[in-house]
Amino acid sequence: MRRFLGILGRWARWALPAGVFVGVVLPDLAALLRPLLTAAVIGTLTSALLRLDWSHLAAAVRRPALPATIAAWQLLASPLLAWGASALVGLPPDLRLLLVLQAAAPPIGSAAVFAMILGLDGVLAVVGTVATTLLLPVTLTPLVALLLPGAGIEVDLAAFFARVTLLVLLPFALAWGLRRLIGVQRLARNDGVLGGLNVLLLVIFAIAVMDGVTARLLRDPGFIGLLLAMACAATAALHLAGYLLFRRAGIAAGYQATILSGNRNMGLMLVVTAGTAGEAFSLYVGVAQIPMYFAPLLLMPFLRRSLRGEPPR
Repeated sequence: MRRFLGILGRWARWALPAGVFVGVVLPDLAALLRPLLTAAVIGTLTSALLRLDWSHLAAAVRRPALPATIAAWQLLASPLLAWGASALVGLPPDLRLLLVLQAAAPPIGSAAVFAMILGLDGVLAVVGTVATTLLLPVTLTPLVALLLPGAGIEVDLAAFFARVTLLVLLPFALAWGLRRLIGVQRLARNDGVLGGLNVLLLVIFAIAVMDGVTARLLRDPGFIGLLLAMACAATAALHLAGYLLFRRAGIAAGYQATILSGNRNMGLMLVVTAGTAGEAFSLYVGVAQIPMYFAPLLLMPFLRRSLRGEPPR
């Protein structure tokens, strides 16, 4: 198992997109793994926290300017821009809804793992993810009222707080306990195993979240193709915007901000809106995992070029 996890960690950039396609090709496996979604999310953040240097995490918390700026972009500016851009290109209201909810979402809980796959420390990714997730109830309700007044969206704040407690606070508690029980030095010696465990949990999530997508693809391939095209365009645009806005913060911070900006936790939005966003949004949440899981693979050449001092082209 240790050898398998080590290999999986080394091939992480390829394993993630492979997991998405396994979920599409093997719908029965996706349905079987569906109950493991929450456990996979909790396990991913917990194992990422076990790999982090918590002194660096504390130092980042003491310098809140950059995380606060990222949060303002994530939760306020990007949904406003998504709303304006989708209106400009003439998208119908039901499709505009999908893009606005995507742009209003906090980053995925595994953003730190994505950063680590690229060789970054993941500290800013953790701080940014936690900050934006905790701030979401402050921003989402007025944004929905302002931008989507006729969409029938209802925000279930009780479900949100329950979800946040489970998905954010529990991993910190588990990681703190495991660090004390196992020891920081022993964890450091097994960093490759933890990296492989991160990837395995992400692959499980990728397969499970595809549950239901294959059936709709067979019934209505044109609609799923449209959702995929939208997801690819929106995810690429959010990645690019994150890079352009935060590249002056340095290579490591800039690329972590890029990951935070482009990879959004729409599963959490699905819970918060409690089904009022409609079936199309439920499908979009699954389809949008495809471009997000390709992100580490596609970002690596740009990061390498940046590290060599060349501007990404």
